[in-house]
Amino acid sequence: MSDGIGDLGRGFRFLNQHPRLWGWVIAPAIVTLLIMIGLIAGVAYLVDPAVDWLTGWLPGFLQGIASALVWLIVIVGLGAGALFLLVAVVGIVAGPFNEMLSEAVEAKLTGKPGPKFSLAGFVRSFAISLGHGIRRLVVAVLSFLLVFALGFIPVIGTIGGLVLGCYLTARSAAYDSYDAVLSRRELSYDAKLAFLARHRSRTLGLGAGVTAMLFVPGVNLVAFGLGAAGATIASHQLQRVEDPSMRRV
Repeated sequence: MSDGIGDLGRGFRFLNQHPRLWGWVIAPAIVTLLIMIGLIAGVAYLVDPAVDWLTGWLPGFLQGIASALVWLIVIVGLGAGALFLLVAVVGIVAGPFNEMLSEAVEAKLTGKPGPKFSLAGFVRSFAISLGHGIRRLVVAVLSFLLVFALGFIPVIGTIGGLVLGCYLTARSAAYDSYDAVLSRRELSYDAKLAFLARHRSRTLGLGAGVTAMLFVPGVNLVAFGLGAAGATIASHQLQRVEDPSMRRV
């Protein structure tokens, strides 16, 4: 996994060497900021009603005692759910921008200029990203429900839910990062998952790094862009060992 985390550093250094590429990172960063504000506001709005609803099912003499535990469970559950949704939704919106960034990074790496910007290509990329993203959004919601349910198991369940939530989020972040380069190869959804599985340690390491960055104010706004840049560099290095039989759409 250390190679994957190192890919983030390589992506950051590469962007600093080519400052104009930061433009493709700033655009989705603005989108990320707006979505984060919405999710934080949503969690803050839902906490008290959710706690009241859950404690309402308890006998009167337990409501006061259990309210603190229920509050913790709700915070963990809603926080994990917000993180799942953040990765899934931002992945959908930022996908086309990250693909353009990946294309520019690869052009610098190979010395071969990429195709000129095409609005039609950008829209097509967004449509494909939307289709794949909706599928992952459904998975994110189901994962959130699982983590939330685990939270009701005292101590062990809460810790287990956090660990599982972080793993699932890292896996999703890895997909979003590598999707920037794999989409340009016109790989199917299953083929992309197969690529991540073949290089599980490295790709998951990068996803874990992106997930950790989501908890750092300011840095979290550029996490997905850095992930896309790092994934492109890593994919360029891994190209020699890729399976040429990967199915295309």
